Amino acid sequence: MTTLSSFPPRGILVPTSMIFNQQLPAAVLVTWIQLRALAWRGWSTPALSLAEMASILGIHPTRLEKHLYHLQHASALSLHATGSGKLILSFPTQPVVAPDEQPEPIHLDTVPPPLAQERHTLKPPSYFPHQILGYLTYDASQESLARQETPVSVSLESDEALLSLDRITTLCSQELI
Repeated sequence: MTTLSSFPPRGILVPTSMIFNQQLPAAVLVTWIQLRALAWRGWSTPALSLAEMASILGIHPTRLEKHLYHLQHASALSLHATGSGKLILSFPTQPVVAPDEQPEPIHLDTVPPPLAQERHTLKPPSYFPHQILGYLTYDASQESLARQETPVSVSLESDEALLSLDRITTLCSQELI
């Protein structure tokens, strides 16, 4: 069984071509990193059975088989069976990624900046669903509806009440103008 001293003391270098390899699911990449750590003293792992490797990595042997298939298909490692039913995994010095699947580099100095008009016309996405955005927009016609006078029934019993009502109406009309 592999002991803690079999692991790299300072970690391993993960090539950029492996980190951004679109062929590999994230779980397969983690498996590759763990397997590469087992081979930290060189370019191949010690001879281990599939069950031993799965136990070290903490995954089921069937899942490890599937991950090994993905890694072989991506040319990230190769398998060598020993006569005793154990496997030796070999890693290339630099993992190969098919050139037709690598994205073209983008040079930011060749990308033109957006025009000033375009920047101002862009609206930020709203937190609110589009169904209720109509309720949240400002409508000037709704404000004019609020300013319309509504009939008020007031019973006036004295001239003093009539004066105060005229005063209130005058004050209100001055504030609205």
